Amino acid sequence: MRKLLYGCVVLFVSQALGAQAPLKTIEDGVLDNIQLFVPALEQVTDLTVVIKPFDASLADLGTGGKDGKVERQEESKTMQNEGPRVLAERFTSTLEKSGPFKSVRVLKADERVPDRALVVEGKFVTIDPGSRAKRYFAGFGAGKSSVKVVGAVKDSTGRTLATFDQRRVGTMGIGGGDSLGKLMSDSRSIGEDIAKFLSRWGRGDTLD
Repeated sequence: MRKLLYGCVVLFVSQALGAQAPLKTIEDGVLDNIQLFVPALEQVTDLTVVIKPFDASLADLGTGGKDGKVERQEESKTMQNEGPRVLAERFTSTLEKSGPFKSVRVLKADERVPDRALVVEGKFVTIDPGSRAKRYFAGFGAGKSSVKVVGAVKDSTGRTLATFDQRRVGTMGIGGGDSLGKLMSDSRSIGEDIAKFLSRWGRGDTLD
């Protein structure tokens, strides 16, 4: 499964990049990893930003995979359905408030990408509920939950402007914490993280 997942991630990144080489790579900045393929975004106040709900169908489910406990499997399946939605909703609400773009919205499955648009798309790489028991009894990071995505920002013609990856980890809470709640919260936080990246890039602010 992990080999298949890795191959899917490599294929996604390869398709996003084509033959391009990044002009700049930023590690551990506003996102874990950012690769920029253009020096700057131009005329951003005239641009519409659309996000395609991220694909979660091939995500590594970790302890919620087919060999995991029933409750973790249910949590992971719920996240495969709900994670893309909550990420997209938090992304749009955050970027609408922070600007500087003309408008922000979720792109429907059958909808054409509008002209003068930035398109945010990606995949969930990991949706791992971890172990509540290990978080409670062991602590020190044991049993942590994890959500990771990879994605790209493209223009309306499909040209890749940037790629990124971002991961959020949940470690502890009352009684070991609620795994599903952590996964939902981390998915929302990642949506917010990506919005902050795009907002800062659009304003010409530092991404470090």
